[in-house]
Amino acid sequence: EMVSVSDYGFSIDKYEVTNAQYAAFLNAKGNQAEGGVTWLGADSEYVLIKEQGRRFTPKQGYGDHPVIEVSWYGAQAYCAWAGKRLPTEEEWQQACQGRDGRKYPWGSSLGSGNANIFGSGDGYERTAPVGSFPSGASPYGAMDMSGNVWEWTASLYKSGSSSRVLRGGSWLD
Repeated sequence: EMVSVSDYGFSIDKYEVTNAQYAAFLNAKGNQAEGGVTWLGADSEYVLIKEQGRRFTPKQGYGDHPVIEVSWYGAQAYCAWAGKRLPTEEEWQQACQGRDGRKYPWGSSLGSGNANIFGSGDGYERTAPVGSFPSGASPYGAMDMSGNVWEWTASLYKSGSSSRVLRGGSWLD
């Protein structure tokens, strides 16, 4: 599901990509190596997708949680497979803040109950199912743009760098 950032002429996914969605992508394409890394860091102790044989499935109870341990190349490949693209840093920021430049997607103060942040105080030890904090929606209706997991953009960190920009913070910070 997409939300329209109509006053700026683009759309962005309403929800973060889930483990179930990313597993379907991996089942179609495999966990390829690109840029010296695999699309999914399957050897990480934190990854929530398991591989059995040549089949990828979300770990029990995590199908609707956002995918983690994905390289920038893996995020870009997923988007291409899904007929989409990564947003630029500027697009991501606009979809998050809206026209009024608010500090958080939901407004100007941190508050509580708006995002999956700071560990288990919100009921989730790590990731939360996507869309679990509806009061934290951006002005355009995009969910989880603060907290839960970091999100890749298409933008370079700085000119001449190969590092890409992450946005949104995570369940930890």
